[in-house]
Amino acid sequence: MENKPRLQPLCMATGIGSLPHQQVSAASDLIVATLPEAPFWPQLPNLNYRENMYAQYAEQFPGMVVDAQGKRIFVDAGRDDFSSQLEVFYDLILHDRVSSFAISKEYAAGLWEVPFRLQAEQETLQLAMIKGQVTGPISFGLTVATTDKKPIIYDDTLADVLVKHLVMKTRWQEQFLQQLFPGLPVMMFFDEPYMVSFGTAFCSLGRETVVEMLETVFAAVDGLSGVHCCGNTDWSLLLQTSVDVLNFDAYEFADHLFLYREDLHRFLDRGGCLAWGIVPTSEAILKESAASLLQRFATQLEELEKAGFSRRKILEQSFITPSCGCGSLPLPWAETIFRMTGELSRHVRRTYGLQ
Repeated sequence: MENKPRLQPLCMATGIGSLPHQQVSAASDLIVATLPEAPFWPQLPNLNYRENMYAQYAEQFPGMVVDAQGKRIFVDAGRDDFSSQLEVFYDLILHDRVSSFAISKEYAAGLWEVPFRLQAEQETLQLAMIKGQVTGPISFGLTVATTDKKPIIYDDTLADVLVKHLVMKTRWQEQFLQQLFPGLPVMMFFDEPYMVSFGTAFCSLGRETVVEMLETVFAAVDGLSGVHCCGNTDWSLLLQTSVDVLNFDAYEFADHLFLYREDLHRFLDRGGCLAWGIVPTSEAILKESAASLLQRFATQLEELEKAGFSRRKILEQSFITPSCGCGSLPLPWAETIFRMTGELSRHVRRTYGLQ
């Protein structure tokens, strides 16, 4: 976090990616009510297929086909105009045409409504920062394939396009949010669910390649960068990058992260922040309460203290979040999850004197 102010979120609440709503206004109401300090714009995959986390960032990608009716996305590098599309793409990169990589309202209705509402109501809100998100290069590259079913990340040309494309998408979104909220920190998250495949038979990417791709997109962020992985992975890889915020599933996988003690110490010592995804985004939410999750958090915090970590440092350098996005969940579950996330953040702050 060189040349960046030291971030102290003090266990404030924020959200991850998606919501199941089909009305942007209803999603906006939930975010404003539950995440007053660090709201985000929601992906709404039930609104239309273009809001899918991969399709959402497909605009302007050479050879990309988004079949909204068939609910599929792929790259057709064999089409007659692929070479010309590739030429146009690299010309835009060469001339740094960030505005050409805008995300349209057709692909992200929440991006074009929620931030403007937050801006209009800013004087009555408690805004400390704004959160945006982009699908990370590893997950995008392993999910989106060519017409012959080969993930684009394994094609040298398309892998280069992939990283440059997401860099420009990131820069455009961050600039868009910064213009709406001058002087307010913007935190850009990269959603990387497929990092759970790293080191398995399902992913043959080398560590150096993964790190290089991630560092390239992190470097595109002027403000704060974050990465979200909702399963287990090689946490040393992420902890050793330059990312500012690490979001992990603390409900299911906290013990796995805590095994990487030395890397975690270094991460926190350089000012890195943990985003505890301790509110479950599964049926488990039906048996939990803010009180029971507070007890779970306290137990995990105690475990780190016993391992030599400073309680105060962890509390100062932490967020509270759901464990993953809620886009595929029943609407009542999502509403419960977000209310509980905000309530848990308040409980943690009162319990540990952070207010």
